[in-house]
Amino acid sequence: MNKFLTIFKGWYGVLVLILLAGGVLWFVNGGMPKIYSYINNLRENWEVRQLQAQWEKPYRDDTYGGKTPEETYDMFLDALRKGDTELASKYFVVDDQEKWAKTLSKFKEGKSLEAFTKERENIKNQWEKIETGDSDTVGFRYSFIIQKNTLSEFNGQKITIPAGNYTNETTLELNKYTKIWKISSL
Repeated sequence: MNKFLTIFKGWYGVLVLILLAGGVLWFVNGGMPKIYSYINNLRENWEVRQLQAQWEKPYRDDTYGGKTPEETYDMFLDALRKGDTELASKYFVVDDQEKWAKTLSKFKEGKSLEAFTKERENIKNQWEKIETGDSDTVGFRYSFIIQKNTLSEFNGQKITIPAGNYTNETTLELNKYTKIWKISSL
């Protein structure tokens, strides 16, 4: 212990104190901001991961659908045949499930769910698979004829659909978290 104290009695002590003071100043001026920055970066990364996990949760928890697009569509049709509009809406992509639950419920209330189901079954019978260029998306094209001008309601507006030949497509997407197929458009 005495040897330690004797260092501070001579010029060595002054040099040690200067180096110690310089180290403290560097730490406060240069090191502390870096440490604060590092700690803030850790906190921000944690917050980002938490937000990401919160955003992904509905997609990770979504288990309704099949291993193939066709299987998902068949499950959707089965739910429609049973009149289970809530289940049928779960075969859509997560972001559209609530919208389709309301739409299908309106079809059921208006006694048009059976006609909608038959229409969807007929469409599947004439599907033509189309390449989308994306392995996580599959499209099926189909054609239909409207014999005469038809008055329809869409989003609260009445529109006239003219008679003619039409082509449309149904698209399904792979949920990358659960590896099941979901309907993204009808």
